Amino acid sequence: MTDLYHYFGEDLQLDEEGALRSVDGALATRQNILRRLCTNPKAYLWHSEYGAGLPARVGTPIREVETQGLITAQLALEASIDHDQPVIVTLTPLAVSTYRCSITYTEQGEESGQIFTFNQSGTI
Repeated sequence: MTDLYHYFGEDLQLDEEGALRSVDGALATRQNILRRLCTNPKAYLWHSEYGAGLPARVGTPIREVETQGLITAQLALEASIDHDQPVIVTLTPLAVSTYRCSITYTEQGEESGQIFTFNQSGTI
């Protein structure tokens, strides 16, 4: 499915002709993962269960097992991820109460795994 090119915290982008840029495949999945994990719960009025709110946790204890569970539960709601394959979440501390997140997953319809790494603040 084609979607608008949009990374969390950034503006929509235009293509060479000035139309809204579109995205699909693996890049769209990465953008969707980042958007879901960085959006605060209840931020979408009509979709209150959407979002993990990871940036809101900056400055609080990491609670690695709880955070990994939250991320895994949110990714189970993403349609573009193959839920028959394992999702592995690794958190690496960067500074006090902030971390880098690495997610290994398999995209729907693909055979090889993908690795997506980003900072808790939503930056890649």
